[in-house]
Amino acid sequence: MMKALPHVGDKRVIDMHVHIGPEFLRRRYSAESLAEEARREGFGVVMKNHFQPTTGQVSQIRRDDDKVALVGSVALNFGCGGVDDHGVRSALSGWKRDVTAADPDSDRFVVWMPTVCCEAHLRCYNRYDLSQAWGIKGSHTRFYAEGTGYALDPQDDSKMAAMKRALQVIADNDLILATGHLDQDETLTVVKTAHEMGVKRIILTHPLFQSTELEPETMARLWKDYGAYSELAFVNLAMDDLTYEQYIEVIEAVGPQGVILSSDVGQIFSPTVADAMREYFSEFRKRGIREDDIVEMSVINTNRLVYEDMA
Repeated sequence: MMKALPHVGDKRVIDMHVHIGPEFLRRRYSAESLAEEARREGFGVVMKNHFQPTTGQVSQIRRDDDKVALVGSVALNFGCGGVDDHGVRSALSGWKRDVTAADPDSDRFVVWMPTVCCEAHLRCYNRYDLSQAWGIKGSHTRFYAEGTGYALDPQDDSKMAAMKRALQVIADNDLILATGHLDQDETLTVVKTAHEMGVKRIILTHPLFQSTELEPETMARLWKDYGAYSELAFVNLAMDDLTYEQYIEVIEAVGPQGVILSSDVGQIFSPTVADAMREYFSEFRKRGIREDDIVEMSVINTNRLVYEDMA
């Protein structure tokens, strides 16, 4: 019998980062099939797509009797309106179970800063938005000439104004901000600005990933100063040659209270969410990470981001 995922009372693991299709990339999951696994295995999940908001799909499969969180999202890539309020408003528009209702649902969803269209990301993949190693035909990738991807310059008043329009909608609706594939300086700018504008829920998206590569000491400071959680994603260990030792260094620097554990799976070749998380937690246990800390990083912190009031 497979080991059950941890929980605290009625609080379950929430995987804050799982990819679904349809998408140019081949994906393991649709919204429906991922929801089915989440209900069966007892975990919550945030469903992500690089090219379209998932809020419409996810809202229509949520049920009143669900005991697990099923959460939508939007990544502010060019196809979703870019870094401005357009994509956030689009995701809000789709976030309602009752299509006759006047307002979106009050539950939170995740807004990622750009991922595959960032200059920082494109520099890692020879100027292509999607790597064929991820399970995509070459004809569906896009080449971006130097300088045509998204970059955030704090001295560019127009780009800063557009970013603030997005952050304002996030703050007004108490949504969850994730930093995407921005570089180090861009990530710091977004986090600081978001905090100043009243965004209360911030995640540093897999900050050891090669487009960002934050130092553990920087992550610790961003947690201390701005309450930004550092996300450690299972899939980056294999796909990006990261190590558990690097992850443990982050946990020790930031403290488990400022870290979340996610899978970032959904690739056609990756394990299921449940299998990935069981393996992930088991490997941490073997390396001396306490069960209470695993629960804090996978259950307590994620439920706080999705459900709880924050001062």
